[in-house]
Amino acid sequence: MCTSQEQCINNNNRIIEHYIYCIDGSAVPNYNQFYKEMRIMKKFKYLMIIVPIIIIIIAVCLLVPDKTLELNGEKEITIQLNEKYQDEGTNIENCDIKGSVNTQKEGKYTITYTYKKQKVERVINVVDPSRIVINLNGDENTIVKQNDEYIESGCHVIDKKDGNITNQVKVSGKVDTSQPGDYKVTYCITNSSGLSVKKVRNVKVVENKKFEENKKGIPVLMYHYVYTKDDLPEKMDVNYILNTKLEEQLKYLTDHHYYFPSYQELEAYVKGKISLPKKSVILTFDDGQKGFLKYGIPLLEKYKVPATSFIIASKNGEKKVKQYASEYISFQSHSYNMHRGGGNIGHGGIISAMNKNQIVEDLKHSHEIVQNNEAFAYPYGDVTDIAQKAVKEANILCSFTTHYGKVKKGDDLTALPRVRVLGNNSLKGYISSIE
Repeated sequence: MCTSQEQCINNNNRIIEHYIYCIDGSAVPNYNQFYKEMRIMKKFKYLMIIVPIIIIIIAVCLLVPDKTLELNGEKEITIQLNEKYQDEGTNIENCDIKGSVNTQKEGKYTITYTYKKQKVERVINVVDPSRIVINLNGDENTIVKQNDEYIESGCHVIDKKDGNITNQVKVSGKVDTSQPGDYKVTYCITNSSGLSVKKVRNVKVVENKKFEENKKGIPVLMYHYVYTKDDLPEKMDVNYILNTKLEEQLKYLTDHHYYFPSYQELEAYVKGKISLPKKSVILTFDDGQKGFLKYGIPLLEKYKVPATSFIIASKNGEKKVKQYASEYISFQSHSYNMHRGGGNIGHGGIISAMNKNQIVEDLKHSHEIVQNNEAFAYPYGDVTDIAQKAVKEANILCSFTTHYGKVKKGDDLTALPRVRVLGNNSLKGYISSIE
């Protein structure tokens, strides 16, 4: 019998050593040695599993390259002046970022992202939305008689830095003139800096029985110069109109819901293709005089009345087109350099002494600057048969003289009359001339 725990353990070990044998009959090593070897085998087994895993991990780290640094979002974006800029970063959060964006100043800014040896960049264009000016031809609220053809008058687009970009405009929207109702035509443009601007024309198709048709002819008003009491002309004549008097006339037109057709519509009207509303009128200002540009255009913008500025292209024409671009001004040709003497008919304008090719060449040069050829105003109002052939060859839709009268169906599109607006006219006399 065991007298102690230690004695019991020793007795058990001796029993195991005595009775356990290998297959060949030899005795197994003692218990402690056996147990020790088992522990070693177990550790070795674990090592055989762990070591290959470690080797694989090391190999992956050495052979597989770092994660590729990529931008979140676009590589180049455009935001408007004073718009909040929110950087989208990259797919790796802990990369280094250099650069900043000043949204209060136009310009091109670059943000650089670096991660280890990788580098990517994002370009941010901060642009002034007023840089692009879309001028719809005619009234932005177009009126069409039911079942008449819808005349797509288009638009002009001036980028104050890049110049005319009208040819890049995309037009969308359809008008079904067989169905009275309201329609929309959208004009979209994106400039070289990525700035996108759009403008919408509202088109109303009016039922035949509700359409008030113009039957007396369309008054095309001929203005010249604008002045203020604080900026008087050196030599006053009836061609000058005070800014407050012009405003009075514009207010009358808008208060009485006059319609402002485009030259495309006027051409179609003259050819008998469409009808125009009873209260229709077109405003034109000759010569591109500084008073009109400075004081007249803001009034047209205030009352949202579209008008034409017939400019002499050789007299800073390109600068005027960019500097005074407006949603409500269409710059058209008053010739390149034919607004001068040298002729022998009418007011003695040089056009009467020029051949057809010379006139066509002048008109083409002018159109390159004003970028439009819907309309032309004869310098001094002098018209000849040769000049009429020239404007037709130059593909001008409507050419205007200084002869007094309203434009009627069947008129000669190469020599249309106008209604002269005198600076000393009363409002009553003005109203009488357009009714």
